[in-house]
Amino acid sequence: MDATEGILGACGPLRRLVVLLAAANEGEPIRGMTRLQNIMFMLTEEDGEGHPYGYAAGDLGPRSDVVDEEARCLEEGGILRTDGEDISITRLGKEVAGRIAGEEDRLTLIMIDDHKDMFNDLTIDELLAYVYSAYPDMGAGPPAHGLTAADKERHIMSMLKKEKITSGRAAELLGRPREDIRRLAGRMRVRVVR
Repeated sequence: MDATEGILGACGPLRRLVVLLAAANEGEPIRGMTRLQNIMFMLTEEDGEGHPYGYAAGDLGPRSDVVDEEARCLEEGGILRTDGEDISITRLGKEVAGRIAGEEDRLTLIMIDDHKDMFNDLTIDELLAYVYSAYPDMGAGPPAHGLTAADKERHIMSMLKKEKITSGRAAELLGRPREDIRRLAGRMRVRVVR
């Protein structure tokens, strides 16, 4: 049995997901634990399983001690490496991720890549504005992370400007009609993505 087989034997669904996320988008580092926690939360929420890993509201979005522990175990096992804030996959981790990806369905892999692509390069405030708007129960208290309604609007419109979300998604997140978003985008000189 090679090293990857031994590691794979200890990989439950959450650990496998963390490895795939770290390897996604050609191994681009995850920009900190806050992003890892929030992206993992959104990935597991989209599975429709609720909060399967003990996620609770926190000052920096949803937080799970289980995800923290899995990331620590993967670092201790030589799969992940932390360099400052960045969380990267190692050479061994890439081998393990390749084996896991071979057992995963294509749509799941695409979803993981898309989430990392969308959320990894947002500012923390943009990420939290998105999460707190999409999942209001994950805000630690009003206003979550000090984000007022005006702050959320500004950050969501910034995501629209960056073409990370569509005008329809911005309208959903802000709880406003799409026409309001288009008018606001026009005043802000933001190109509207449909």
